[in-house]
Amino acid sequence: MSPFKDNIYADEARQPPATDLPSSSGSSSPSTSPRASRVRHRGPATSRNVKARSGRHITNINRINVINNYGENYFGKRSSQREQPGWRNLRVLLAVAAVFWFGAIFSVMRNAPRSTEPAPESRAAVNLSRWKKLSEHMHSQGKNLAEVKQKKEGEGATNAEAGAGETHSIYELSMFGNKSPSDFQLYTPYAPSCSDPLDAQSVSYTLVSQLSEDRLWMVQHHCKRWGDNPMSVIVFTDKTPSAVKARLVSEGCSKDNLTVQTVSKTKYDPTGKEYPVNLLRNMAFSSVKTSHIVYADVDFWPAGDLYSILSDEAIKAKLASDPKLATVIPVFQMFRRCREYRDCVEKNVPVMPKTKDELLNLIKQKQASTFDPTNVGGHGSTKYLTWRDQDTGTFVDLPCIKSNRYEPYLTVRFCSDLPPFQEGFTGYGKNKMTWAMHLRRSGYQFSQLGGAFLVHYPHLDSKSRLEWNKKPKAMQKQHLSAADLLENPEEHGIDWGSYKRARVDALFLDYKEWLDSTVEDESRVPMCEDALNDDVRLWVHSDKNNDSEEEEEEEEEEEEGEEEEEEAATDDLEEMNGQEAQLAYAGLELEAKDGDAESNSEMKGDGDASATKE
Repeated sequence: MSPFKDNIYADEARQPPATDLPSSSGSSSPSTSPRASRVRHRGPATSRNVKARSGRHITNINRINVINNYGENYFGKRSSQREQPGWRNLRVLLAVAAVFWFGAIFSVMRNAPRSTEPAPESRAAVNLSRWKKLSEHMHSQGKNLAEVKQKKEGEGATNAEAGAGETHSIYELSMFGNKSPSDFQLYTPYAPSCSDPLDAQSVSYTLVSQLSEDRLWMVQHHCKRWGDNPMSVIVFTDKTPSAVKARLVSEGCSKDNLTVQTVSKTKYDPTGKEYPVNLLRNMAFSSVKTSHIVYADVDFWPAGDLYSILSDEAIKAKLASDPKLATVIPVFQMFRRCREYRDCVEKNVPVMPKTKDELLNLIKQKQASTFDPTNVGGHGSTKYLTWRDQDTGTFVDLPCIKSNRYEPYLTVRFCSDLPPFQEGFTGYGKNKMTWAMHLRRSGYQFSQLGGAFLVHYPHLDSKSRLEWNKKPKAMQKQHLSAADLLENPEEHGIDWGSYKRARVDALFLDYKEWLDSTVEDESRVPMCEDALNDDVRLWVHSDKNNDSEEEEEEEEEEEEGEEEEEEAATDDLEEMNGQEAQLAYAGLELEAKDGDAESNSEMKGDGDASATKE
């Protein structure tokens, strides 16, 4: 038997090596044993060498034994001996350690702080929250955008008359002590109480307007149409009130009935891009001494008989009986009389209509229409077709409001419950529609007045409007929506705070939230069942994920509605001709040929749709 045979098959016995002994069976020798043949002796087999090599061979054979046994067990081979308890325990320990290791990893991953990167479905909400802070950021510490830009660019005043030339906060002039754009107000505290008794004989009117200096020439036409009756105007100019009034009186305005205020343009808005329209409106209101206000921006000229119509005793009695009656004065627009893009005053002014008949003739000649028919929600709630046949001096209540963007010009009682204009809305955009939203929610009844109207003068775009029209290049060249750009803000790197429309949208969202949470809903005029979803027109809102779908549905509904209305209008207009046919589809260009009315979509508007339904 090989001297190492016992070590190969029974290592735990660790028997010392023996000298050459015969096999117990006497049938095998070291040279023929398969296990023993793995050991090779080299060199002369002296007793010293044999002894030294025997020790090394024992150690090496033990190592080989471990490897062989592990290999046999690992590949499923049956071991000739029972597995050693030490290796079984080792594997159990390794398995337990692996379980603990995976458990620890899972625990760490579960408790690790989550990424601040918003999930795709919540990205719009995150952008909304970020965007809503832009307006306050740009007006921090009561400074307007012009001031921020000037300080950033290191510019001083643009007008030498301003002395040191520092731009001041327009909120210095606030009637309410406002400090920032998001300081919204409920009432007009400086006005008389709405609970004061009022009879028809006490009803009187003041025509109120605000304007920039470049439109000062229009005031004389208001004076001529309004007559020798109270007017309150405020002008954004560096001139003094006395100088402005002297000019207006020389042009035909009443010296006794005209109140003039001025606000320095150089001091508060040298760039002309943040025109403080609502603050000026509130300041103009503050000079009113009559029971009622007739408000019209200076580019909306009153009908020549507007004061006469309002002076009817029946109308005055109705106004006196309801302090929350908002009388709608329908608005039309006249087209520019010159082909080139310029303000051709000498051609426009002579044909600006003063009477209803003159207005209808212009519509018949396709030189006038309902106001801004491309802005579907702006004046679409006014019932223009009804107004065509409505008797002068009569009221027709609006059954519902078709859009939050409805912004009519009104006659209202000037008293403390009257909501003010929110002064945070400067320049172009949402400055008047927010007032109408407040009026409706506060319980004002909208009722249009027969025979009365305003007509818009076709002036060129103001700096405020041009500022509003600016868009990121990606929206212009790639035809991407704001929602698309907000999905990947890092890719496009757009500074939304530098765009007027973005800041106004952000402030409008704050205003809506304030209105819903602060003003109790006492509305007497509901929103129409098919009212427009105005929020999808915002650059940002809380429902961005449904933008495209909602806009497509809205467009499809509008197209279907227009087709139905055009068919209905064609049937109705077959019995009409001339002037009646033109006004029946007010705002659309219609031509009566061989007794059939054909529609032209050039001047299509929402007001026309309401007319057809009626």
